[in-house]
Amino acid sequence: MSKFGETLRSLRVAQDLGLREAAVKAGISPAYLSRIERGKEGPPSPEVIKHLARVMAADPDVLFRLSSSTDPEVVSYINEQPILMSLLRYIQDSGFSEAEIKKLLKSAEKIKKTSE
Repeated sequence: MSKFGETLRSLRVAQDLGLREAAVKAGISPAYLSRIERGKEGPPSPEVIKHLARVMAADPDVLFRLSSSTDPEVVSYINEQPILMSLLRYIQDSGFSEAEIKKLLKSAEKIKKTSE
């Protein structure tokens, strides 16, 4: 079983959803969902990942990380804002720790609140 599949199954069970019910709500077949959960199938497309996250009340970013994929909307936004790539490179090259990145996020949230 893949980490993605294991996590998906755990999320589904935590939401008290049957395989069939979850699959139908996500717009995929129960057989396909079963194969994903058992690791017989790789992670699905980004669109399906978003649907599954919504159905299972999960953070889509967690599922994207486990799938080794990136939300296409995020990629598109980065491509539209080239300065973001510079910021990400700086964070990476400077070796920011998780704690430092969290501080950066909190600072960004404060900036947004004061500009509203």
